[in-house]
Amino acid sequence: MNFKKISLTILSLVLISTIATTLISAPSAIAQSSGELSSFAFVGVAPNPVGVGQTTYVAMWVDVPMPDASEANDIRRHNYKLIITAPNGDTETKTWDYVADTTGVQSTSYTPTQVGTYTLTFVYPEQTYTWNASATQQRFYGVRFLAANATTTLTVQEEFVNPTPDTPLPTEYWSRPIYGTHSSWFVIGSHWLGGSHFGAFQQSGYNLWQQSGIGPDSSHILWTYPLESGGVVGGVNTGIEGSTYYSGGAYEGRFVNAIVLDGKVFFKAPLSNSNVGGAYTCIDLKTGEVLWTNNSISPTFGQLYSYESPNQHGVVPNGYLWQTVATPGVTGTQTWIATDPHTGNWLFNLTGVPSAGTIAYTEKGEIVKYILDYNATTKTGSLALWNWTAAPMAAGGLPGTGSAALQFRPVGKSIDCSTAYSWNVSITADLTGISAPSISYVLPGDIILGTSSSITAGVSTTRGTPDPYTVWVMSLEAGNEGQLLWKKSYEAPSGNLSRTLGPLDPVNRVWTMTDAETTQWLGYSLRDGSLLWGPTQTEVQAFQYFSSGSGAGQRGVTAYGNLYVQGYGGELFCYNTSNGSLLWRYNNTNSGADSSWGLMPIFISAVADGKVYAFNNQHSPNAPLYKGFSTYCIDAITGEEIYKMLSWPGQTGGQGTSTSVLADGSLIYYNYYDNQLYCIAKGPTKTTITAPSLAALSGQSVVISGTVSDISAGTTQNEQAARFPNGVPVASDASMSAWMEYVYMQQSKPTNFTGVEVTISVTDSNNNNYIIGTATTDSSGFYSLQWTPKIAGTYTVSATFAGNNGFFGSHANAAFAVDEAVSSTSTPQPEPTATDLYFIPAVIGIILAIVIVGIVTVLILRKKP
Repeated sequence: MNFKKISLTILSLVLISTIATTLISAPSAIAQSSGELSSFAFVGVAPNPVGVGQTTYVAMWVDVPMPDASEANDIRRHNYKLIITAPNGDTETKTWDYVADTTGVQSTSYTPTQVGTYTLTFVYPEQTYTWNASATQQRFYGVRFLAANATTTLTVQEEFVNPTPDTPLPTEYWSRPIYGTHSSWFVIGSHWLGGSHFGAFQQSGYNLWQQSGIGPDSSHILWTYPLESGGVVGGVNTGIEGSTYYSGGAYEGRFVNAIVLDGKVFFKAPLSNSNVGGAYTCIDLKTGEVLWTNNSISPTFGQLYSYESPNQHGVVPNGYLWQTVATPGVTGTQTWIATDPHTGNWLFNLTGVPSAGTIAYTEKGEIVKYILDYNATTKTGSLALWNWTAAPMAAGGLPGTGSAALQFRPVGKSIDCSTAYSWNVSITADLTGISAPSISYVLPGDIILGTSSSITAGVSTTRGTPDPYTVWVMSLEAGNEGQLLWKKSYEAPSGNLSRTLGPLDPVNRVWTMTDAETTQWLGYSLRDGSLLWGPTQTEVQAFQYFSSGSGAGQRGVTAYGNLYVQGYGGELFCYNTSNGSLLWRYNNTNSGADSSWGLMPIFISAVADGKVYAFNNQHSPNAPLYKGFSTYCIDAITGEEIYKMLSWPGQTGGQGTSTSVLADGSLIYYNYYDNQLYCIAKGPTKTTITAPSLAALSGQSVVISGTVSDISAGTTQNEQAARFPNGVPVASDASMSAWMEYVYMQQSKPTNFTGVEVTISVTDSNNNNYIIGTATTDSSGFYSLQWTPKIAGTYTVSATFAGNNGFFGSHANAAFAVDEAVSSTSTPQPEPTATDLYFIPAVIGIILAIVIVGIVTVLILRKKP
């Protein structure tokens, strides 16, 4: 995180906001006889004091902004000078010929190297007002703003001045909003915005690498949500015995284009046979609660845009849900409709959006389009970057603003984006090939990888490879946009093989291709197009051939410098993209006698947090559905299985294109087995504890007991609440999948269930705290521990479940008393002291040990000859 930039921005914001309030009192009268205006200089430094080598920040300004200064003109203060004198007398001078900020505030950072007092002097020289375009400017034209200066000091000590530490990452259940002071928590939060949100470096936006946030380490189910009738139909005259309700199968997949944004899940509900005929629905990610519905919208991707200006900083509240529609009567353009994710209400429209182009998201969250227009005959064309945030949002407004205050205000507007281009450059390089050149992949601000041959469609009814096939790379670096870096034509593989483009790896900067008939892969350098490795020689299942179709099934997914290959062969393969070596294969997918597949087809839901999430599916599921289809979590580096649980997560298009989404540590998918949404995530728990209500006598044992329960939202659903009136017990990681299948999927109760460990501790009447033991919960969530207190008095007893991969921890307290035992004589017995309890027994033990050692020694000596 760039704290220097943030600190300077905050400092500027405070100063600018303050100075802006003085605009109304800007000089309204001038000493006309003299043509002069006094100036008042200011300089501040903070933090102050600081340690040697610790950065501080300096701000300097003159009392009011130059008259009529605005972002639309160049009226500015000039020639600021800052003289820094070190404790030993050395000086350093910084100058600014032109102060860009309209308020005249100039900020800079400084890192001292000596202990002692620094002197900082800000010098503003005389400046003559030279602008006369407006009435205000004409009033001040020729006026001399007199020189001024200001001085302050900076104290530097040996030790650093420590800032307020960040709040540690949560070990307890959490939900959004994440409190604004928890800056370091950004590593656990994430969103799934759809489209090309994760980068345009995989085919047709098929990018499943969630590069931020966390992913679930356990198959714990947080909640389920019935999307439509599902499961076994039952009764007579319903087709095949055991037939299930239709789940969308090959080409009508449910939960398509789902979005997760700011802790909310968005999707278009199905309606009878239509996979998107129902209401657009927003539900809470943590609870599955419906927040709103809207029957008149159909967004397909989302946006979180970070807008920065002197008057506004941060991501635009709520973000946007985007729906695109063709502009009636206008060829080649679209209208984009923005909906508020928080309420489902309309926000604004973008008109004149070009239909062509490859969409990408920038680091600031801008949605841009790279548009290539090329004439193969003249070998000329253009490359343009369309960016809707570059469009003026008000009459006479500046790009990206809706007000003169430099604030982002598009709401309620219809914004013409037909000219919203950040840049447009001419292309004179030769991009010709067998087919028209087109963009395949984009790394924003870096490169475009394009092809001039039809090598992206996969195999459907025809075979073979264009000969030659042509690939090229073009620069997107600032100042070099559109410059051709290299272009190569490659000979088609022998044997009439069908070679198609695979994904691009931005980590090792490798682009890939695959041969459909042999299911082999090849890797090429993004730097110069040279072949780095391949074809691979991995033996695969025969059914893997069906993954060579035109859908997503033939695609791999790149992440962490690896290529993960899925498919109908029922195996996942992980290749190192730098050298093509096979790192691991996963194939715990055998269906036994339950299907004709053998190894069940396996596809990728997402790659996140060092894990690959995968699922079984097929082109057109039979009725009744095959048994044993599952969802998987696999270590992305080692290939080790983390969990496997019964489920049939959805796909669309027939080729394994996942409809699952993953964000904020939650994996959400549509399950063919019951047509419900499932949310897999770490859940909250509740621990209870019970201690004896009557006092025990000294020397007697007590029994401490309680429960540990899952209190996730799903446990309050009608079926779960009825089946588990005393709460759903918490399961160990080892038992999690089978237990979740029992709780939510009507599977048999597992006979090998293991619960979780509970640590029990006490604080005695002497205020000593110690652990007295551990207990493990059973399949009812119950635990107990028998223990004999050592002394009389009142005890506080605590039970703590530390948590595991599927659950956050919890704890509970109780109290009990221990009375002195009643003596058989009338003489009262004194209460044992700490010496009686702990010291005397220890001394006696030591003495006995010495005596025993002495006796053994004598016996040994007697036996010696």
